[in-house]
Order: sequence, then structure tokens, then C-alpha cells
Amino acid sequence: MDNKKFIASTAEIFTLSLAFISAFHFALRGESEQLSQVSELFALCGKGISFPALGELLLLSTLISAARAVWFSDRFFQNMLLYVRIPLMLVSVFVMAGVCSVVFHWFPAHMWQAWLGFAVSFLLGTAASFGIMLLRSRLESQKYQTILNQYRASENEEEKQNGHCETR
Repeated sequence: MDNKKFIASTAEIFTLSLAFISAFHFALRGESEQLSQVSELFALCGKGISFPALGELLLLSTLISAARAVWFSDRFFQNMLLYVRIPLMLVSVFVMAGVCSVVFHWFPAHMWQAWLGFAVSFLLGTAASFGIMLLRSRLESQKYQTILNQYRASENEEEKQNGHCETR
């Protein structure tokens, strides 16, 4: 993965993380006083996300991009099938996010409800990521199909013109 792709991947993951956290802020805005006591992500009592939390999310986004680059690199896992790489990458991302959650006090590590919420959030984020990947893949496929159809049409037109000239 080159630098531009790495930065784009990090930005995409960071943006998606902020979108989910913003949605949680909006959905739980009535509980922001209580949440600010237990989570650094809600430290501003529903008025936004603190700069330290933004830095922590950017760090996690960078780590996830690095994991993505490693898991999908043929240099390290040349013979590993894609359907094996994806679950292993997801497990590594889940572990990294869990460690960051504990280290940065994003939620109380001793509460099973917090871990359940984390798992659900992770699954929703993963589903959104797969949705974005599928959409992007379909759009690229359509673009290439259009180009291929244009090429075939121009090739057929050229054959008709060449065939018409030869019959004279």
C-alpha cells in the first residue's frame, strides 16, 4: 500500500469512526451527564469530542490502516486466502480497538454492558465498511464495464468500416 492509499484509508476509517461517535452523541444526548463520568468520548457532556479523544481516534485509525496494509499485503501473507485474511484482520482490529478503549478510558472496562455495546458498535462499523467497499466495488465495476462496452462498440464500428471498404 503506497502512502496515498494509506492516508486515504486512515482518513476513511477516522471519518467513519467520527460518524458513529457523533451518532451515539446524538442518540444519547439526554444521558450525556452520566456518560461524561464514565467515558472520555463523552467528556464534553454531549457538546462534542475533545481534542485528546480525536487524537486517540486518529491513532486507532492509523493502527487499523496499518493492520489492513499488513493483512492484505502479499509480502507477508502470500499464500493466505482472502476469506482467511478478512476474519483475522477483523479480530486484530477488534483487539486493537478493545485495547485502545481500555487504555484511553473510552468506556468502563469492568462493565459487561459496555463491552456488549462495543461489540455491537464494532459489528455496525464493520457492516458499514463492507457496505462502502461493496458500493465502491460496484461503482468501479460499472465504470470499467462502460469503458469496455465503449471499446467494443468502437471496435465493431471499425470492423464495419474496414469490412465495407474491402468489399468495394
